Amino acid sequence: MIASTSRAIIECPLELAKIRRQTGQNWHFRGLYKGFGVTWSRTLGLMTMYFIFIDSGRRHFNELFQRPLIGPFIASGTAATLAWWIVWPLEYMKSQVQGNYGKDMPVLQRMRLVVRERGGFFGLYRGILPGSIRSFLANGTSMIVMAWAQRQVSKMGLRD
Repeated sequence: MIASTSRAIIECPLELAKIRRQTGQNWHFRGLYKGFGVTWSRTLGLMTMYFIFIDSGRRHFNELFQRPLIGPFIASGTAATLAWWIVWPLEYMKSQVQGNYGKDMPVLQRMRLVVRERGGFFGLYRGILPGSIRSFLANGTSMIVMAWAQRQVSKMGLRD
């Protein structure tokens, strides 16, 4: 919970600025934390599910983690992407809130509106394909780098 909160505190203003610039809108310092609640909820679910999937993968597919490069890449890329699939409706709502799309309304009301007017339940998954590709590649690559860094730290005698 602390990690998710820390990440949301850092990520929320950066995501807001990114979305506002992508949509040609201005942003102001006083509004940098618009959408913090949905960002925090999304991040809490994302990180929780990621670590559940990684832990489950280590327990059930340990041989995958023993393969250099490809093992960590596939394991982390898959775990992160599955986690994103679970929280994607909150990611979509975060973008809607931060992009000032529609009226100011509670997130659940906004979700109902999307379901009712934009393709039913699957309307909540707009943008999932590019998000999945980005997630798989970014998180798979990150795990390769982390595994390499852990080996280097061990070689230096800085780990037990």
